[in-house]
Amino acid sequence: MPGPFKNRRTSNLTRRSITDLESTLTDRILEAVSKAPGCRIEDVVDLFPDLTWNRIFRELGRLSRNRQVRLVVNRRGITVREC
Repeated sequence: MPGPFKNRRTSNLTRRSITDLESTLTDRILEAVSKAPGCRIEDVVDLFPDLTWNRIFRELGRLSRNRQVRLVVNRRGITVREC
C-alpha cells in the first residue's frame, strides 16, 4: 500500500513544480516583452538560453490564446506585443 501512495504524492509534487515553472516562465516572458515591445520571437528566445525554442514558442502560443500577448506577422518575421 505505501508504494501507490508514494507515487501519488510524487506525482502531486511534480505537477506543482511544473505549474510553478510555467508561472515563472510566463512572468519572465511578459516582463521581457514589456521591456521590448514589438520584439521578434528570436529575440525572446535569445533572452532565455536555459530554455528550448520549442518551450518558449509553446508558452507564447498559450499567452497569445489567453490574449496576454499578440503575435504579429510582418516583414521582420513574427513579433511579440503586449495586449
